[in-house]
Amino acid sequence: MIRKNYSNFFHCPRKHLLKRCGVYLLESCVGLVLVSTAMIIFSQSLFQLIDHRTDQKLQQIAVDTLLNIQEMVDLETLTSNNREKLQPLESMVARSLPDGKLTVEKLEEPSADNITNITFFRITVSYENGKNRPRRELPLVRAIDSATSTPIISGSP
Repeated sequence: MIRKNYSNFFHCPRKHLLKRCGVYLLESCVGLVLVSTAMIIFSQSLFQLIDHRTDQKLQQIAVDTLLNIQEMVDLETLTSNNREKLQPLESMVARSLPDGKLTVEKLEEPSADNITNITFFRITVSYENGKNRPRRELPLVRAIDSATSTPIISGSP
């Protein structure tokens, strides 16, 4: 078995007084501060990136949900008398988004003379998108011909 001599490991081979070997405690503390500062900056930027991507995913899910609801909605579903037909759409929003809510409101009739038998609805999907942030709302206006119950125009305001 070979025995190594570790006693000379920390011993400075140079005997000159102006030269030193090893690291002082202050230098190691400064190095630790610099490394920890770099780690904190890196971790904060990483968390911001993760938070931004989560927000983008939630917004895409909300847009997809709103477009799906827009395709399923007709005049019969939007009337206040048919609440049971709106219930599955509300549960779909609640399942797909955190604290998701669906709001349907009938807009005022336009005052133009050439627009008759058209009913306008605002369909809004809202969801919670994190702590200390305002609640996101995605509105969509739907115009439906009251006589034939077919959609005419769909778009966001």
